[in-house]
Amino acid sequence: MPRDLDALKRPQTTVHLDRAALARLYALLWPRDDPPFRARFGLTIALMSGAAALNAIVPLLFASAVDGFSGRAEPWMAPVAIIGAYVALQWLSRVMNESRWSLYGPIEQRLQRSLARRAMAHLHGLSLSFHLGRRTGQISRILDNGLSGLRELLFDSVFLILPLAAEIVFVAAVMMVRVDAVFATVLLVTLAIYGAILVIGSEWLRSKQRRAVAQGAIAHGEAVDSLINYETVKYFGNEEHVTSRYDRSLAEVERLTVASLRFRSLLGVALSTVLVSGMAAILFLAAARLSAGSISLGDFVLVNAYMLQLIRPMERLGQLYRALKQSFADLEQLLQLLEETPEVGDRPGAVELPPGRGAIAFEHVGFGYGKGRGTLEEIDFAVPPGAKVALVGPTGAGKSTVARLLFRFYDPQAGRIVVDGRDIRDVTQASLRAAIAVVPQDTVLFNDTIGYNIGFGRPGAGQAEIEAAARAAELHDFIAALPDGYATLVGERGLKLSGGEKQRVAIARAVLKNPRIFILDEATSALDSATEKAVQENLARVCRGTTTLVIAHRLSTVVDADIILVLEGGRIVEQGDHATLLRRGGLYATLWRRQAETPGTGEVDEGVETNEALEKKEAAR
Repeated sequence: MPRDLDALKRPQTTVHLDRAALARLYALLWPRDDPPFRARFGLTIALMSGAAALNAIVPLLFASAVDGFSGRAEPWMAPVAIIGAYVALQWLSRVMNESRWSLYGPIEQRLQRSLARRAMAHLHGLSLSFHLGRRTGQISRILDNGLSGLRELLFDSVFLILPLAAEIVFVAAVMMVRVDAVFATVLLVTLAIYGAILVIGSEWLRSKQRRAVAQGAIAHGEAVDSLINYETVKYFGNEEHVTSRYDRSLAEVERLTVASLRFRSLLGVALSTVLVSGMAAILFLAAARLSAGSISLGDFVLVNAYMLQLIRPMERLGQLYRALKQSFADLEQLLQLLEETPEVGDRPGAVELPPGRGAIAFEHVGFGYGKGRGTLEEIDFAVPPGAKVALVGPTGAGKSTVARLLFRFYDPQAGRIVVDGRDIRDVTQASLRAAIAVVPQDTVLFNDTIGYNIGFGRPGAGQAEIEAAARAAELHDFIAALPDGYATLVGERGLKLSGGEKQRVAIARAVLKNPRIFILDEATSALDSATEKAVQENLARVCRGTTTLVIAHRLSTVVDADIILVLEGGRIVEQGDHATLLRRGGLYATLWRRQAETPGTGEVDEGVETNEALEKKEAAR
C-alpha cells in the first residue's frame, strides 16, 4: 500500500486532523478571491436564519389566538386577525425555505467543481514516487467519497443544522421573555447534556467509521486493480483468487461497519432518553404552573408547541450530526491527499527555460532510490545540440534513471543537470517538460480515439498536423484503413491496439509535440523488423537537428549514434561511437557479440554487424 494511503489507516491525532481539515475546508467554503460566491453563501445563511426566526415567532401567534378564544384576548388584535397573521407567517417561512434552493444550488455545484479540480490538479502535480506506489481504484474511491462527503456536509450544515441551531437560540430567548425563565433553563440544560453525549459519542463513532472508510477504499482499489489487469487474471486463471481477496477485504469492511452501527444504535437510545426526560420535565412543570394559575392555557400550548418544534428536529439533529461525522470522515481522506506534498517542486523564483537548441550536460550527477535499490554515481557527460546520444548497458544499469532525472521526475542528490546553460532545478518544471518529448517503452493510451491520443502531444493541433505526425510514425495508412479512421476508440489503456500500434501512436504524439529534446526509451521494441526499419528511418529524419537521447537494449538501433554511453552498476564505464567501442573490446563489444547471434541457431541477427564484418569495413576505408 502507498505510504500516504497507508497513513489513512493508522491512528492519528484527531485534533490535528480536524484543525488541518477544517482550515482547508474553511478556505474552500469562504474563498478570498471570489466575493460574489461569499455574498451568495452569506445570503443563503441569512435566509435560513430568517426562516428560523419566523418559526420561533409563529407559535407565539398561535398561543395568543388560544388565549383570545379562552377569553384572554390581546387588546391590540382580535383572535381571527392573529390566526391570519399566523397563516401568513407560516407561508412566508416556507417560501423562504424553498427559496434557498435557488441560492444553494450554485454554491454546492461550484464547491464540488472547485474541490474536484483542485484534487485533480494536485494529484497530477505530485511526484513520480507517489504515482508509482498508488492504487488507482483506491484513489478513485477517495475522490468519489470526498466529493460526496462535501455535498452531504454542506447540505446538512446549511439546510438543517444551522437553521435548527438558530431556531434553538430564538426559542430559548422567547421562552425567557414570554414564559417563566425556568422553562428555558431546563431546555438549555437538556440540550447541553444532549450535545455533550452527541459530541463525545459521535467522536467514538467516527473513529470506528474512519477505519471502515479506509478499508472500503482499499477493497475498492483491489477490485479496480483486478479489472484493469483483466488479461493477467485470465492468463493465470486466477479469477477465484482475486474474488476471494476482494471478499476478504469486504468482510473486514462488513465487520467494521456493523460494529459502528451497533455503537450508533446505543448512542441513539441514550440521546432519545435525554430528550424525552427533558421534555417530560418541562411538560410536568408547565402542567403544575397551569394548575396553579401562574401561566395561561396559551402559555401551556406555547411551551408544548416549542417542545414539539424542537424535540423532533433534535432527534433528527442527532442523526444529522452522526451523518455529518461520516461525511467528514469521507472528506477527510480527500483533504489528507491534498496535504501530500510533491518531492520535486519549483524553487521560489524559478524561471522559464530560455530558448535554445537542446544542449544537455550531466555534471557529476549522483542519485539513489533508497536502500537496496539502484543508484547512479558520478554520471558526467555532455550532449551537443542536435546530437544523438545512446544509453546502453545491462538491465538495471541506470539507463531509465538518467532519462527520469533529465525529465525531472526526480532531482539528483549530487551534481547538477544543465539544459541550454541552465540548471534544470532553477527553471519551472512546466517549461522544462514542454521542451522534451518522451516515447516510453510501455505505452499506455487514454480510452479515447486514436486522433485524441496523437493530438494529446500538442492540444489544439489541427487535423492536418495530427495526420502528418501519424505518417512520420508509419501509422497513417493503418488508421485510414479503419472504418472510423482517426475517430476509432482504442479502449482501456489502448488494449484494442497491438503493442506495435500503441508504440507508433506514442511516436506520433512525440513528433507532434515538436520538442527540442527527444527521449526514446526502446521506442521501436514492439515493432516487427520491416516496420521498425521504416519507423527508424522516419525518426532519424524527424529527429535530425534535434537533441535525441536513446535508451536501447537492441544495439543495432543505435549504431548511428554520435555518442554511445555504456552504463554498468550506475556508472558510465565506456563512451564513444559504435566503431570505437567495438575496437576497444570492452563491455559494449561483449554485448554486441551476444546480440550478434540468434540464440540456439548460430544465425546472425539482421542488422547487427559482427566484429569480422566491421574490421573488413574499416580496412576498406
